[in-house]
Order: sequence, then C-alpha cells, then structure tokens
Amino acid sequence: MKMYSTWALSCALLFTASHLVLGQDEPGVLWIPSPHYTTGRAGAGVAKWLIIHGTAGGSSAEGIGAWFQNPSSQVSAHYVVDQQGVTAQCVREKDTAWANGRIEAGADPWWTTNPNAVTISIEHVKSATDNSNELTAAQRQASYRLIRNIIARNPGIKAAWADSTGGITGHYSISPISRERCPGPFPWSEMFEAIGGSGDAQCIGTVTVDALNVRSQPNTQGSVVATLYNGQSVTITERVTGENVSGNTGWFRVAQGYVSAYYIALRDPKPEWCFK
Repeated sequence: MKMYSTWALSCALLFTASHLVLGQDEPGVLWIPSPHYTTGRAGAGVAKWLIIHGTAGGSSAEGIGAWFQNPSSQVSAHYVVDQQGVTAQCVREKDTAWANGRIEAGADPWWTTNPNAVTISIEHVKSATDNSNELTAAQRQASYRLIRNIIARNPGIKAAWADSTGGITGHYSISPISRERCPGPFPWSEMFEAIGGSGDAQCIGTVTVDALNVRSQPNTQGSVVATLYNGQSVTITERVTGENVSGNTGWFRVAQGYVSAYYIALRDPKPEWCFK
C-alpha cells in the first residue's frame, strides 16, 4: 500500500510538472489546479479588480492549494502566497475563481454583478483565524511581484485603489459583514509604492452600534434610507459637518447617504481628511 501511494504520488508530481507551461500564467510558481472554477468570465469580459484575501488559517501555499482541490471545499482563488514567499496558482487568470462569495449589505457601490466574474483573487496565508497576522518580508515581496505581473497581463486592472472603474482592494469591499477582517493587516501603502501605483489610503470605518440609520442628510431629521449593523465595514467618500451627536459634529457620506461619525471607528491606514 505504501509502495502504491509512493508510485501514485510520483506520477502525480510528474503530471503536474509536465503541465507547468500549459497551466500557469505566472512563471516559476507552483501549479496546483483547482476544479472549482468557471471557464471564462461569464460574459463579463475581462477582470477589472484585484482582490486581496487572507486565509484565516493554514500554513502553506501547498496546503491551501490542496484544500482548493478538495471536492468538499467548493472554493478557489487564482493565487496563494504563503509566509515563506512560496506562491501557487490554482486557477487560470482568464477563468473565474470561486473566491469572493456574495455581495453583502454595505458593499462598495460598484459591486452590482457576480464579483467572481470580474476579479482576480490572491490569498495570503495567515495562520490566525481572525487574519491578524502581519505579512512576512518574504510574503510581501512575493505578493508585490505577483501583483505587478498580474496587472501587466491584465491591463483592465489599474494599479490604484479600487473604484467603479477597477483597481485593487480587499475582500471586505464585497462582503463587509462576513469578511470584514479579510485580508486583515496588509501593507497597502508599501504595496502601492512597490508596484508604482496610486495608493492614497481609503477612508474605511467599522460600525460600532447594533443598528445605525443612514440618513438622506447629515442630521437626524433626514429620512432613513438604509441601516448598517455592528461590525459592518463602510467606505467613506466625504466628511461633512452636521448635527452634533454626543459632542461629535462630523458626519460621513457613505454609499447610501450619511451616518454620524460618532458611531464609526476608522480603520488604519486612513487619510487625514477623514478624521479632521
């Protein structure tokens, strides 16, 4: 039985090696193909966004790649970068990986279609289940190199913070409730500098109250247009002066309207304008 397993493993490795050139887009990385993908881009054309993830568990690119091959997982990402800097590709860039789940309340407003069909996703191995690990030096360098190369191959993705025209952001942008801590700590400014992009920090916050009314105006007389919930991530586009709430006259403009700054905890890094 042991001899058979060794023989089978050797054959599998030979099969993988023989398909490196045909399978992968990124030179020099492991090719661990996942069956969990959709051929092509589901009529969406080309990828416009690059999504950064943290694995919330695991220890190696090989291990995460094996999980993406497991029939019970039903998930995948295009790439995995582990803490030693080892990188694996699991889905071709021209195809749709099953990485981003569903669009949740509070998502950035440009997510209006299947987010998998318009994105390329990179998982960063983090052993902590809350994604609290910082990236290692080797992981950062491997990730930046990969991001530069992905953008060179996919000109629809711009080297800048994501907006309605494309760019780079975290999984929290799509699923701010269930993936608010994905990717967790990530060296955004350093990454944008390394890829020669435009990396001014976004103003992003987290709701700190059980239910927060979004108003049509920056005051409590404005009509309620939406509700945000405790722990939900929000992208802030403007800070204005409005009604005083518990000593705080700041109000944030979000996708649906305005919320009092009193109930929002800002996430680092943050631009100066969003907290003054």
